[in-house]
Amino acid sequence: MKITGNIESIEYRNTAGHEKKVVTLAPGYRQRAFVEFRGRRMADLDQFKENDEIEVTVTLEGKISKNSGIQYNNLVAQGITSTSQQLEPTI
Repeated sequence: MKITGNIESIEYRNTAGHEKKVVTLAPGYRQRAFVEFRGRRMADLDQFKENDEIEVTVTLEGKISKNSGIQYNNLVAQGITSTSQQLEPTI
């Protein structure tokens, strides 16, 4: 699945030793998309900044909390390209 939008923010998170960067995308309508960049994918964000228009290829990960039974869905980045500068995709 691909999502296109402008970067609103890039936030670094480290939870229980699991590092990731979370990008908040504004895809052009009222909703926001929160995309996780994990592991080596975090470095893919180094060339981007807030307000850049990008296209992100994502996979959808669904999880159920073992403790509470709460269901979660995560958008996990697999690739990113700039739609405003036409950079080569990083895979």
